[in-house]
Amino acid sequence: MMGLTLAEIISTIQEKAGLSEEDIRQKITAKRDKLSGFVSEEGAAHIVANELGIDLMESIRKHGIKIEKLTPGMRVGVTGKVIKMYDVRSYQKAERSGKIGSFLLGDETGVVRIVIWDENLIAKIENGEIKQDTILKIDNGGVKENNGYTEMHLGNYSTIEMNPNGVTIEVKQMQQTATQDPEQIALGKLSEAKPGETMSIYGTIVQVFDPRFYEGCSECGKKRTEQGCPTHPNGTAQHIPILNFFVDDGHAGMRGVAFRENVAQMLQATPEAVAALKDKPEGFEALKAKTLGNQYLMTGRIQSNEMYNRSEFMVRNIHEAEAKTILAKFLN
Repeated sequence: MMGLTLAEIISTIQEKAGLSEEDIRQKITAKRDKLSGFVSEEGAAHIVANELGIDLMESIRKHGIKIEKLTPGMRVGVTGKVIKMYDVRSYQKAERSGKIGSFLLGDETGVVRIVIWDENLIAKIENGEIKQDTILKIDNGGVKENNGYTEMHLGNYSTIEMNPNGVTIEVKQMQQTATQDPEQIALGKLSEAKPGETMSIYGTIVQVFDPRFYEGCSECGKKRTEQGCPTHPNGTAQHIPILNFFVDDGHAGMRGVAFRENVAQMLQATPEAVAALKDKPEGFEALKAKTLGNQYLMTGRIQSNEMYNRSEFMVRNIHEAEAKTILAKFLN
């Protein structure tokens, strides 16, 4: 509830009120009984804290919330350790151009991708201030959903403090989650894939279909209506590519779908070259010939397509990898 676990609430009350854990739990139980059980333990703990004059939000304002508590629509802070950096890249969207930086941030509860649009913050990546193992305290980040994955986006309204005094972070080795890097998710087999599962596969591209484009928001990528994007009214229209393909991992084949930058990654082309296919589709044949037979390490979510009664692999990340490296992972 509100980014705090029951244990965190009890710990805060212990620290601020000097009560024992047993006394606090008795107060929580009494409060739940008084409310006929129509409140969770966490909710009752919040009421107990308020009655004791304890500000539970102080910790969140100071350190942010835990990564596992991030929910799309939030504008919050978070503190974590950088566990993987990605290259800063340039983009061109209609009349806008700029840079985008990203990295994975972890704490003891999870991992989340941080996406940076502000050039002043991106400069901290380019000059090496933000690098792997740096502890960051991020304020005023916007939490969004991107193709089923939770991300935190930072703009000119956001701030980053590097290595805040007295803060240490132990990143927990995570099970597969929607916020993980492909290399952290266990390799699976398409023959054993189940709808709703997030997994990594190593497979060969055996068929690629002509890309399609839809008009999406330049900020979040979601399809725009006649009134524009309901979430980002200042966002501009952008033609976003969708690529359908078949991948075979040696155990089974499955239809896959890639979006946005993953289309360029699979086709080994620049985003500009992919965008040009909308008006010059004849250029796709050369890219297709170059793509067929390529092998990739891909992470995505298995989705059930009820219209065609089939499962599809919805790509989140694509990496090139050598077969011997992947084989070693399977054998270990």
